[in-house]
Amino acid sequence: MGRQLAHLLAQHNNRLILFARRQQELTALAEQLRAQHCEVLTIAGDACNEQDAAQAIATGIAHFGRIDLALLNVGAGPEQRMAETPVADIRQCLTLNYLSLVNFLPPLITAMRHQPADECGLRGTIAHTNSLAGLIGLPMQGPYCAAKAAARLLMDSCRVELEPQGLKFISLYPGFVQTERVNQYAMPAPFAISETRGAELMLKGLLSGRDDYRFPGPLSWLIRLAHILPTFIRKPLLRRLL
Repeated sequence: MGRQLAHLLAQHNNRLILFARRQQELTALAEQLRAQHCEVLTIAGDACNEQDAAQAIATGIAHFGRIDLALLNVGAGPEQRMAETPVADIRQCLTLNYLSLVNFLPPLITAMRHQPADECGLRGTIAHTNSLAGLIGLPMQGPYCAAKAAARLLMDSCRVELEPQGLKFISLYPGFVQTERVNQYAMPAPFAISETRGAELMLKGLLSGRDDYRFPGPLSWLIRLAHILPTFIRKPLLRRLL
């Protein structure tokens, strides 16, 4: 989805910083975006590494002078049954889906707080790709749900503390998106949408001005319904996904 979103952003005269682990794929994407007359900086690194994250932010600001919008789009939710999943795998899931966000937040907040504000008083926006799974405990995705829930609460706290200082925080909550990785999983994926549609809805969420943007609609409303159902009804319904 990040690749697709970059193509959409390149159509609107944005300057982009691309950060990912694989330099070869970064270079290929950057060439495609430059063909759209977009200015692009690529930085190879691991979002799960605190030093790589901090260096990426410093490099981006040194190159462009500021960062107006940072989209933290890292995560994976493989099938993990709690009776079979070792502690190490749960820790890795937490690192990938929560600590990758933590690695970027403090240096981004520090940098953006010192940027000049625009006419609306906004100094910068930090957006995070969460998941509808971060709103409910799903079977076969317990560690993923827990990590995304932690990320949701951290973003909520940042929003309360730092909006008065000119920082905006946006949480995007996609459901199942048919990425190459997700298509490898054997879990049910109701109301799955394509990568292209996922990127379009991500952009819509970024432009919406909302704190939280959930999609697609049918699955989002099912999650909302599950929250208001009594536990004795919700549990057997969720067990049907097993």
